[in-house]
Amino acid sequence: IMKEINRNLFFSLVFIFVFLLVPQFESQRGGEELTPYQAYLVELKEYRRNCRNALKPFRYDGSLTTHFSYKEYTYAKEVEIATIQKEEYRLSFNAMGVKNDGITIRIYDKAKRFTSRTLLYEKENVSNTEFTVETTPLVDKLKEAKREDGVEENIIAHLRLKKLYIDYIIPATDRVIEMDQETGVEYKVVTKGAIILAVGYDNL
Repeated sequence: IMKEINRNLFFSLVFIFVFLLVPQFESQRGGEELTPYQAYLVELKEYRRNCRNALKPFRYDGSLTTHFSYKEYTYAKEVEIATIQKEEYRLSFNAMGVKNDGITIRIYDKAKRFTSRTLLYEKENVSNTEFTVETTPLVDKLKEAKREDGVEENIIAHLRLKKLYIDYIIPATDRVIEMDQETGVEYKVVTKGAIILAVGYDNL
């Protein structure tokens, strides 16, 4: 049995070396350039690192990369963030992956299915940039909105944000038409983008 296990282990190591490591060595030795998609993935990895670093000194809690395609109509993609009610949070946005028309970022206290939700934050024309948002001003905005709605002060004093809903509004964009030089067939170019969100909280 041990001989069989050792033989299987040997072949597994050979497989890893031949099919995983050798191509990397050959690529580095040959100086082959990365494909556009590979270069894109490398960029996103660096953006994620920068996005997480921007949370300091807050404690890292998680991150999410939202990919999208520009279409011929405006649409929204929504992500949900859960929070510990008494902690202050920092949201780090990295939009360096948005290289075309800028998007709009909106933060709400409720999901988009609720008509009564409150807009807590908005930033328009976001592209090729990075910035942070903290939850204290968002809570203040929520309290102000509830106060205008006539909610009693003793209730307002205890308001917290259990969840945050971030809407990414992707603007309508005219599709570029290109032609395949070999077949002569026309096709629409799909333009993509990505925005990264990292979340951290004050652990004091």
